[in-house]
Amino acid sequence: MAHRVQASIDLKALQHNFSIARSRAKASHIAAIIKANAYGHGLEHSALALNDADLFGVTDVHEALALKNTGISKPILVLQGLIHADELQLIVEHNFELVVHSSSQLTMIDEALSKITIKKPLTFWLKMDTGMGRLGIEPNGFATTYKALLGRPYTGAVNMMTHLANSSIPDSALNLQQLKAFREVEAQLEDESPVTSIPSSSGILSDLPLSCDWARPGIMLYGSSPFNYELEHLRRDKFDLQAVMTLQARIIAIRDLKQGDNVGYCSQYICPKDMRVGIVSIGYADGYPSNAPNDTPVLVAGKHTGTVGRVSMDMLGVDLSEIPEASVGDLATLWGQDLSLDEVAAKTGILSYNLTCSVARRVSFKYL
Repeated sequence: MAHRVQASIDLKALQHNFSIARSRAKASHIAAIIKANAYGHGLEHSALALNDADLFGVTDVHEALALKNTGISKPILVLQGLIHADELQLIVEHNFELVVHSSSQLTMIDEALSKITIKKPLTFWLKMDTGMGRLGIEPNGFATTYKALLGRPYTGAVNMMTHLANSSIPDSALNLQQLKAFREVEAQLEDESPVTSIPSSSGILSDLPLSCDWARPGIMLYGSSPFNYELEHLRRDKFDLQAVMTLQARIIAIRDLKQGDNVGYCSQYICPKDMRVGIVSIGYADGYPSNAPNDTPVLVAGKHTGTVGRVSMDMLGVDLSEIPEASVGDLATLWGQDLSLDEVAAKTGILSYNLTCSVARRVSFKYL
C-alpha cells in the first residue's frame, strides 16, 4: 500500500453477498441497488461484479447515464423518478426504467412525451406510500392511477412497489400495517396481474412475509447488517455477509506520553496513565467520522484497540499501550472483515451507509 490511506474493495465478497440476497429473498428477481457510487464502493467496478443482478437501481438520471456509459447493458431503474421534464429525453433514448411517485410526475411525463417520439414503450414502477411518509401515491388512489398509467400509449409495463419504514425493526407493528395496505391494493388490481416489489436488505434478511416478484438489496450487498448492532443475532456474521470495503491508513508517528498529557484538539483525551499513542494518517477530510468518540475501535497488528482524542482533518490518535510491536509505517485498519463497519457505526452513532458513502475522493481505492 503506497498511499497513506487506502480503501480495498473485495469484489468477490460483493458477489458472495449478492448470492446471500438471492438465496434469502422471497422473490424471483433481484434489483441490485448501486446508487451513490455503489454506497461509496465504486459504481463501475461494483456493477461489473454484480453481473448476476437482474436490474440495477440508481438515484437519478445522471447516475443512470454514468452507469450506462460504462457499457452496462442490464436494465437500469431510476429510483427518485423524474426531477425535470428534460430528463425524459435521456430516459427514452436509453430505455431507463422509471419510478413514479406523484401525480405531478405523471403530468410532467404526459406533457413531455407528447413531444417525443418513442421507439420502445417504457417500464414504470409506480410507488405506493403505505406508511413511510416520504414518496408515493396514497393507497386509496393507487389502483386508479395504476390503471391510468398502464393505459398510456407510451407505457409497456407498470410494476407496483413500496418501501417499508421499519423493516430494520422486525417486530414493529408498522411493518404488517404497510403490508396489509399493499396487499389490499394488489388484490384490487388482480385482473392486471401487477409485478410487485417490496423488500430492501432488512426485509430480505427478516422473517416478514414479503413474497413478491422483485427484491431490492442495498446495504447487505456491501457486507453490513441493516439491523441494530446491539442485536447480536442479527449481526452481519449471522447472515454470512462479508466485508467488501477495508479502510486502512499508515501510522506516521508514535508518541510516549505521560499521565495527564493531552492528545489532540480541545483536550478530548487526557492520558490516565503513561501510555504509547500512535498517530494515524486519516481524518475527517478522508471521510472518517469527525464525531468519533474516544475508544472507537481500530485494529493494529491484528489487535483491537481504540482511538484517543478528537479526530482531526488528516489525523487521529490510537492507543498502542498494549501493542508494543507496532511501529511507524504500520497499517491501522479502521474497518473491514476483521473489524465490522457496523461496530464502528454503532460506536460513532453514524449509519454504516453513511460511513462508506463518506469516504473521500482523495482516498486511494484498490479493487481485489
